[in-house]
Amino acid sequence: MKNLTSALAIIFTAIIFISCSKEKKPEFTDENTGQNTPREMKNDEPKSEVKKENTEDTSNTKTNTNQQNTKSRNFEIGKPEAVITPMEAGNFNGRTVTVKGFVADVYQSEKVAYLNFVEKFPKNPFTAVIFASKFSDFPDIIKYKNKDVEVTGRVSMYREKAQIILNSPKQIVVK
Repeated sequence: MKNLTSALAIIFTAIIFISCSKEKKPEFTDENTGQNTPREMKNDEPKSEVKKENTEDTSNTKTNTNQQNTKSRNFEIGKPEAVITPMEAGNFNGRTVTVKGFVADVYQSEKVAYLNFVEKFPKNPFTAVIFASKFSDFPDIIKYKNKDVEVTGRVSMYREKAQIILNSPKQIVVK
């Protein structure tokens, strides 16, 4: 009985050790740079839609792969379901919408830029986020500060605050 108890204790300890030592992967990685972002996402990042074509014919496999790669590089904005205010954005989590509002502040670091709507961080109800891999597509983001803009994309939540990740300048329009 003592051997059985010892064996179970060793097995139990090993299971705890193995489960605790697993490295947690970040919930979001910038797909273009592979870097972890300062903001971990609680929901899936919007991705450009790539429709898989029928690849049963092996002679077309290379062509289909090239077509998919081209499509994934060209970000397409889905048709928004609604035009909403920054305060309403949290109610549209996971849905594609246009958020129309005032950019109260713009903050940019090496890895990410934030366009904070209505008020400065941390009182802002909504943020448009641009990752470093897309900075070249948005060369002068400070121009959005103190402007009314429309941002279109898929709403996600971060720390109970709504945001849209901007992957293309087509997603933001100054009004």
